Amino acid sequence: MRINDTWRGALILGAVVIVFIIGAIALSEHGLQKVSCVGRALAGGVALSNIHSVCGL
Repeated sequence: MRINDTWRGALILGAVVIVFIIGAIALSEHGLQKVSCVGRALAGGVALSNIHSVCGL
């Protein structure tokens, strides 16, 4: 039972962090374009370490 609670907590925490990151990008200048660029880059198989340079974050 504790392992399930630990995984559930980790998933919730991860989701909250992702929402904050996407929100911060979306509220920046040209934010929605950057969020869509990140989404396209991830869907296209760009490495996480290269998204910053690809999307101009």
